Formats: sequence, structure tokens, C-alpha cells
Amino acid sequence: MSKVLVLHDTFLYKGGGERLILMIANALEADIASGFFSPGSYDLRAQGFKWAMIPLMPQFFLHEFTWMPRKMAFICKNGLRHFGLKWAFSINARKLRNTYDTVILSGDCLSAIGHFQGKKIVYYCHTIPRYLFDQREQYEQKVPKAILPLYRVMTSVFRKAYLRDLSSIKNLLTNSKNTQKRIKTFTDRDADILYPPVDADFFCPPEIPQEKSYFLSFARLSSIKRVDRIALAFQSMPEEKLIITYGKNDPEKANIESLIAWYTNISMRESPSDEELRNLIRGAKATIYVPVDEDFGMSPVESMACGTPVIGVNDGGLKESIVDGQTGILINPDCAPEYIIDAVRALPWKNISSWTCIQRAADFDLKSFTKKLNEAINK
Repeated sequence: MSKVLVLHDTFLYKGGGERLILMIANALEADIASGFFSPGSYDLRAQGFKWAMIPLMPQFFLHEFTWMPRKMAFICKNGLRHFGLKWAFSINARKLRNTYDTVILSGDCLSAIGHFQGKKIVYYCHTIPRYLFDQREQYEQKVPKAILPLYRVMTSVFRKAYLRDLSSIKNLLTNSKNTQKRIKTFTDRDADILYPPVDADFFCPPEIPQEKSYFLSFARLSSIKRVDRIALAFQSMPEEKLIITYGKNDPEKANIESLIAWYTNISMRESPSDEELRNLIRGAKATIYVPVDEDFGMSPVESMACGTPVIGVNDGGLKESIVDGQTGILINPDCAPEYIIDAVRALPWKNISSWTCIQRAADFDLKSFTKKLNEAINK
């Protein structure tokens, strides 16, 4: 029997990419190797994962630098972690080369590919490394001017290495038309689309309909997810309740806490379990998900699978999952708080049924995904 490895860059957050990798590994009975497994991400054992978990990066590279000023600590921590991951995949991953027949690569770990020559290799590209390509300027703005020239030299080296490693990939999959276009634009590679699945046996409506009394945001608290825009919108709607969930490692936690400090209609929940999250989705009037140019976005599909509509942005992968006016509402991609307010107040409840949402989510079936993934592996 073929032995399968799923190699993912990091388990840092409770994100859609991490949930997808867990579903892939469970479906294929595959081991998972990653740079590291953080307590702030999913507890894979609690999720029913039974196979090997292989960390590739020593704890040294996860130092927090708590004794430094905050901005300098952020730079040192992320810089050290980045170099640690490069070492983990380009060097330490070689210990895995004789163990597996099939390797599924996920995330920014292509520097490991040289260790698996002669194996079946599938690269599931959630997105190209955006700090190297389409968001390069935004990332450079976060770098102190004193080290910006060095940063540019290093990212240039990393970009060339990524394109070199990608050129050796024959079986390239991605998660949406949006990401497929981005890959083509910046790397001139064609990728086959395999939409991420939803576990509809778990994310499903309650047997007994329950009261829906609030709106829900369960996106990661990072600037690109624009949860701050949602919080600002609900500051102007004291009659509506908002619940915001977040993970332990979410970078914008303090900012969101400061925005909602004096607003009793907005509350936060840290790291809900899957069962708790499902119950929160079921009890929501709608979930709100408004990221910038999202690759695909599993959150809206999980919401619809529970029968809950989604307020999203008419941008990125959300245009491929949410049916405007039928399973939710798509607002202007600029996502000013006023657009969110208008959507909350104008959401066409009478035209959106739970059944329509559930039917749409069924288009992203886990069994169909697993079948297509096996077909890709066996090409």
C-alpha cells in the first residue's frame, strides 16, 4: 500500500488551509509533516487525526523575544521563524525522503521538493507566497528602512527559488478560479481547480431550528480579514449583536479589543471548539466575512452548510461560493463600514432560505473532493 505524506508549511492558526490539510490527511490516512504545530492551531488529535505528526523546525526558531520592544520583537520573531522554515524544508525534510511513495505539498514549502525526486508529488497551492509576488509592496512597508535593502535582496532570492521549484511540479492543483488566475499571472503556470470541501456531516443545520439573535465573524484577526471594519459597523448598530471569535495567535487581537471596549452589543470568544463554533454559526442571523482578495474562503461554505447565510465581499474566491441574493449578499469590495451596515439592514431574509444555503454548500462535498484528489495523485 502506498504511504502518503502531507507536507504543510505551518500549523500556526485555526485557518481554512489547516482544516483542509487535516481533512486531506484523514481521508488519505496520511502522515502530516509541518514546520511546527502550534497550540494556537487545531489540536489534530482532538480532531480524530491518528497518524504521525512530524515537526521539522526546532523550538529555537520559535523564540518570542518578549524582552524586546514590541516592533523589534515582531521583526526578530518573524525573521527567525522564516529562516527556520527555510532550513526545515530545504535541509531537515530530507529525513523523510525514503519513507513515502506519495507527497502532497501545501503552502510555502516547495524548497523540500528536491528530497522527493522519483516520488508522486502533488502541489496543492492555496496561493503563491504573496509577500514575494502581488503583495510585495505591502509587506515592504512593514520593514524598517534600515534593513529594507537586505530584505529586498533576500526576497528576490526566495522568489527565484520558488519559481525554480515550481517549474519541477507537474501536478499542480489550486483552490479557486481566483487563485488559478493569480498563479498564471505571476508564474505563467496552469493549475487545475479542486475546490476545498466542507464536512457536511459535521457542519450541518440543527435538528431543531433555533433562535437566531446575533451576527457572527469567525475570521482570523489579521488586517487582511478586515474584522475591524465589521466592528466599526456594529458600533453604529447598537440594536444588533455581534460575536467575534479569534485564535490565540491572531495578530490583531489587541486592536479589535480596543475597538469594542465600550460597546455592549459586541463580544469576543477565544478559540471555540468545533462544536462551539458550529453552534455559534447555527445561532447567527448571518455570518460576516469580508477579506481582501480571498483565495477561496472555507468559512462561507461552512456557514452555508449550517443553513446560515453570509454577508461577504464581491471579490476574490467569495464570488465563487456565495450566490448573491440567494445564499447571502455580496457587498462592494471596498468594504467601508457603511456597506456592512446597509447589508445587515437590507439582507433579503425572505429570499434566503436555510435549504438554499445547504444545497449550495453541498456543491463542495468532501467525498467528491477526495475522489478528485485521488484521481490527481494517480495521474
